[in-house]
Amino acid sequence: MKNWDPSQEFDLTRHLPVGVTDAGEDVFSNSKAGEAQITICVPTWKDSADALLCSLARLPGAEQCTLLIFDDGSIDSDLTSQLVRHVMRFPGPARLISAPKNIGRSHARNRLQALAETDWILFLDADMQPDRETFLSEYLERSKTQTEPALIAGGFSLVHARPTDETRLHAAQSSASECLPAEIRAQAPGRYVFTSNILAHQEILKTIRFDLGFQGWGWEDVDWGLRVAAEYPVLHIDNPATHLGLDTDAKLIEKYAGSVSNFVRLIERHPDTMSATPLYRMAKTLSRMPGQKPIMSLALRLAQTSFAPIKARLFGLKLYRAALYGAHL
Repeated sequence: MKNWDPSQEFDLTRHLPVGVTDAGEDVFSNSKAGEAQITICVPTWKDSADALLCSLARLPGAEQCTLLIFDDGSIDSDLTSQLVRHVMRFPGPARLISAPKNIGRSHARNRLQALAETDWILFLDADMQPDRETFLSEYLERSKTQTEPALIAGGFSLVHARPTDETRLHAAQSSASECLPAEIRAQAPGRYVFTSNILAHQEILKTIRFDLGFQGWGWEDVDWGLRVAAEYPVLHIDNPATHLGLDTDAKLIEKYAGSVSNFVRLIERHPDTMSATPLYRMAKTLSRMPGQKPIMSLALRLAQTSFAPIKARLFGLKLYRAALYGAHL
C-alpha cells in the first residue's frame, strides 16, 4: 500500500484507506484543505465517539480545526466505518489513523502528537462531550492570545451524563473528585490535569512525553501533568466537557484493581507530591494495619450496596481503593 497523501480521496463505498503510515497504521482522510489553528486529537479503543464527534462537527470554530482520530487497535470494521463517516462529515481537515494492534493510552497520545501539524493540540477522550457552544471558540481564542507554551485544562462535568442505578456510584465519585471548578484545580495544577480535555502546546508534548511504563488504566495523566507543571505553566479554566463514559460498579472496581501497578509507579516517580494526598495517606495507614483483606472485603461490600446512602458507598469505595493500593506499598 502506498504512503498516505492528504490530496488523495477516500473511497467511502469500499471502506478502503488512502494509505499507510511508516508504523503500519491505515490512514483515512476527508482530503479537505485549510489552515487549522488547532488539532483536535481523539484517542479511542472500541469506542465510536459518536456523541463527541457529532457535537464537535456542529460547534462554531470547527472549520478552523483539524480532527485527528487514533484508533488504538480496535480491529473492528464496523467501528472503522462509523469513525470514517465522522471524518468525512467534519467541516475541517480530518483523518482517522487505525493502528494494527492495541498498545495503550500513553502510546496513543504520543502518536497523536507526532501526527499533528499545528502548534496547539486539543486532547479529548472518546467518551467526552463539550458542554457549551463556545467550547472550541474558547480554546481557539486561547491558542491565539497565549504568548508562551502552556498547558490549558478545561475541566470535567456531568452536564450531559445520564447516570443510571448501575452507574450512580461512578457519577458520585466523579462529581466529588473530578468535576471541580478552575479555582479549586488551580490550587494543585499538576495533580488536576485530566487529559480527557486539555489544550497543550506542541513544545510541551515534544519535550515531555507520556510515559509508556504506565500500562492499562489510570494515573498516566497525573504523572504527565506533574512533570509538565514542573517546567511549564499549567492554566486551569472553566471550559468543561461532560464525561459520558460512566462505569458500572463492577467495571469501576475492575479498573481500580488493574491500576495498582500504575499507582505504585506514580508514587515512585513523585514521592513528595503524592505522599501529601489523602488517598496515599489512607493507603499507607492501612498498609501498616493487620487484617487488610477483611477491611478490603467489607469496604467493597459497602461500595456495592445499592440501597446504602451514596456518601457511605463513596466512603466504602475510597476505603477499598486505599486498602488495595496499601497492600502494594
